[in-house]
Amino acid sequence: MALKMSHIHLHKVDFHYRYYSSLGFGLFKKNSKLNQNLALRQIDLEINEGDRVALLGKNGAGKSTLLKLMAGVIPVADGDIDVKGKIYSFFGRNVGVNPYLSGWENLYVRGLILGLKKNEIKNKLEEIAEFTELGDSLKMPVSTYSAGMKARLTFSMLMFVDADILLVDEGLGAGDRFFIDKARAFVDQLLKQSKILVFASHSDHLLKRFCNKALLLKDGKMVKYGDYESVVSLYNTGDY
Repeated sequence: MALKMSHIHLHKVDFHYRYYSSLGFGLFKKNSKLNQNLALRQIDLEINEGDRVALLGKNGAGKSTLLKLMAGVIPVADGDIDVKGKIYSFFGRNVGVNPYLSGWENLYVRGLILGLKKNEIKNKLEEIAEFTELGDSLKMPVSTYSAGMKARLTFSMLMFVDADILLVDEGLGAGDRFFIDKARAFVDQLLKQSKILVFASHSDHLLKRFCNKALLLKDGKMVKYGDYESVVSLYNTGDY
């Protein structure tokens, strides 16, 4: 039996953000107009196993929106998305962390969200706790953490990951400089295990290190998709 290859295929995909001009208009006025903003338009894209794609473009180009579409967080307005493979999305350092729960509790909840069984989570918790180097602080509410401690906690949640496809929107920094070498080594290992990576970042160093292809977006449209160096070269000229 042939193995199913992981992939992300998008065909003529559009996405609209819908909004009222004010909250009051939407709630209190009959027949108030619902506005929409076309954030992505006519995206035709094939990402296959072995592809590690850097998403490039200025702020507002549509990078984060495209990642959310791939993750299934938001639905397409038009077109089709076909995804094969187990996805894990990492959208920022503090996304999905409850400040009122302790570090331990947040780790446990993340494991449940990822569909792990209770015994699988418990078997992994001690290893993750050691990786964070947060010690007794894991017993405290996350609201008491410094920015660096929060970054360590959220980053360590990647140790639960067993996925074919990684979708990353910034956030792979791991707090203070004493933790960064350990984090970098772990990311190397994690990305080698994944079959597909789609990575939005403003760090040239990280993108060059991990990606072999790139997609350049402008105003929600594809400008160029292909070999990493050729797309980055166009992006750096600013003439697109």
